[in-house]
Amino acid sequence: MACGTPVAAFPVTGPIDVLGTDGPGSLNDDLREACLGELKIERADARAWAGRFSWRAASEQFASHLRRFGPRAPSSDRAAA
Repeated sequence: MACGTPVAAFPVTGPIDVLGTDGPGSLNDDLREACLGELKIERADARAWAGRFSWRAASEQFASHLRRFGPRAPSSDRAAA
């Protein structure tokens, strides 16, 4: 997907986690049908979707979770240790 290639896969954990129901890929128990389905997907859509899973996007998501807690002052228990 990062190269703009739509995904054809079985509907199992992994592909489902990345594509869900809205992603630019084709999930089907019949892999031939999945391949035929992905031929209808625009390469630009696959590339744009893949951008959601870049290192930058993952890092920003991680940092946003850290910001929820705000800065922490050292506790007296940790300072004494």
